[in-house]
Amino acid sequence: MRFLMTAAAAAFALGLAACTQGTNEEAGEAADTAAEQAATGETNLGQGPMEEAGEQADETKEGATGLGDTQQPATPPATTP
Repeated sequence: MRFLMTAAAAAFALGLAACTQGTNEEAGEAADTAAEQAATGETNLGQGPMEEAGEQADETKEGATGLGDTQQPATPPATTP
């Protein structure tokens, strides 16, 4: 029983970690919600185009910052005195 509880807690924690949104995705979601409210007066909980674009921007930003990158930065050229 203890093993089952531990496994369920671990699965829950991994699920939460996978669901985090970056700042661009959150901003896109807010923009989609505002546009939906203005146009129809309702909110669609699905991903809209701005949220999708924000998610892609967050993924690009993560890749550009070198997260998971194993390359070493280039060394500057040697200077002569």
